[in-house]
Amino acid sequence: MYRLNEASSPLTLHPKWSSGLIRVVHVPERVNAIVNRLNKTKVVREVDHEQEKVDRIKAESAKRKAAALEKKKADAELAKQREADKAARSYDNLFTDTQYEDEEDEDGQPKGRKTGTQLEEDFM
Repeated sequence: MYRLNEASSPLTLHPKWSSGLIRVVHVPERVNAIVNRLNKTKVVREVDHEQEKVDRIKAESAKRKAAALEKKKADAELAKQREADKAARSYDNLFTDTQYEDEEDEDGQPKGRKTGTQLEEDFM
């Protein structure tokens, strides 16, 4: 039972049909040459969605692990470089006698270093 203000078919109520957004094109005859060429290149494969999902997750995980490993290596190298720069700027080992330990004068003084009086005599 339809009322007077209702349409008799759902097609007439559909907004895309009535507004002209969907157009129906009539093909007068089928061109078998084109269809045959399309059928030759047609590829039908059965899709295993679960396996594709597992493979995709594995690939993404491997990519994330590789990126994390690369970042870890870069951070370690940066920390090593900073430690070397910090040691180079440090005054802790500036006046060490490691290079003069084995070399001593007959007075028992290291050869490479002069005493304060020797420096004053050299100045004059």
